[in-house]
Amino acid sequence: MESYGERRTVNDKLRTFTSRDLALVAGLTGLYLVYGYASGVTFGHTILELDLFFLISAFFTIVVSMTGKRWSATLLGTVNGLILLGEPNAPVAITLALIPNGIIFDLALYTRDHTIDRLSRKRFVIAGALGNLAMAISGLIILQAIGFFQGQGLEFILITSIIALVTNPLVGAIGAFFGTVVVERVGERVRSPLIR
Repeated sequence: MESYGERRTVNDKLRTFTSRDLALVAGLTGLYLVYGYASGVTFGHTILELDLFFLISAFFTIVVSMTGKRWSATLLGTVNGLILLGEPNAPVAITLALIPNGIIFDLALYTRDHTIDRLSRKRFVIAGALGNLAMAISGLIILQAIGFFQGQGLEFILITSIIALVTNPLVGAIGAFFGTVVVERVGERVRSPLIR
């Protein structure tokens, strides 16, 4: 039988976000937006926003690890997506696709018997790959819906789709791996309960 202290710990993790959690989401949102702007000015579309796919996956890993809360990646993706939706120069496909990325990232972490205390680096890497795959699929659907592919040849559509469906999950996995490394380093200083 579990003691009150053990029940309290489990219940604390299921509660709503604290002000510390929301401050972390706000800080990571600010970093993502500033970096996204700088990246857009510097690189434009030459690197296909792969740096942003890497960064969001790393940030999802950091926010889930540091808050210990379910749906924190979804919250971060939704906040970023909605803010960027108001930015006229932000690509609408990437902006709106941040939301399904966060949802799939969170869902991939908590399948079967995985709880917030049992998340491994491998689990985060898988979640990063699946989240970015969902982002690629969502982005391609949005591009089709807004008529981006209209008038383009089949070759262009296939190449764009293949690049998105192959590179985005790989970059997401690498970003999540990087996020776990950051959490381990930072966790030593802030004593994150998920870093053992």
